[in-house]
Amino acid sequence: MENLFLILGWPGPIGVGIFLVCLGTMIWLLSKADEISKRTKAFVKEKGLEKKKE
Repeated sequence: MENLFLILGWPGPIGVGIFLVCLGTMIWLLSKADEISKRTKAFVKEKGLEKKKE
């Protein structure tokens, strides 16, 4: 059981690989969300749909 933990746990190559895949996916999702937010703001500004402060 201890050998299995060393292979699949954090210090092992599989654990590090899974961590890096999850980290890369999180960064990709954050950049995609930022891109969508920028496009939405540009669309609203272009169409003149922004809320005016009173």
